[in-house]
Amino acid sequence: MTLQESHQNVLDIFAAITSVVGEDGWAEGTESEWNGCSSQGESGAQFMLTAIRNQPLASTPDDVTKRVAETLESKLGMEGIRVQHDETLSPPRTVIGYPNGYNGGTAADGYGLQFQTDLDFVGVIIYGHCVPGDPPKLGTPLNPRPSESSEPSGT
Repeated sequence: MTLQESHQNVLDIFAAITSVVGEDGWAEGTESEWNGCSSQGESGAQFMLTAIRNQPLASTPDDVTKRVAETLESKLGMEGIRVQHDETLSPPRTVIGYPNGYNGGTAADGYGLQFQTDLDFVGVIIYGHCVPGDPPKLGTPLNPRPSESSEPSGT
């Protein structure tokens, strides 16, 4: 996988989530960044996106989260997503953790997704695949300055 493919994969996951949850209400709570990582012992780069939406859901948290899981599987092939519940949070939330279940960690290359929702909140953290190469320099096409892009800030 290339830097471009890893970056696009994160954006595709976020687009699939917003297609279910709704497109509006994300701008204020969405940030992304490139970080260094280790790719099979060599220098690598990982794109990460975090997003928060503080608006009422169109349906119950369970329904929305199940539809998000179904959409991620059907559109992106993310199989085995488990919808779980975290009663330790206040208010309790319906959650997804991929690929290892909620709070189960990421894949070996750092790839993963955490998704939480309650009646008036959605929180997302997407960790892209760690791929060979250096994080793109700020101001380049894969890492434009916030004023240069219509993508979430910090990309």
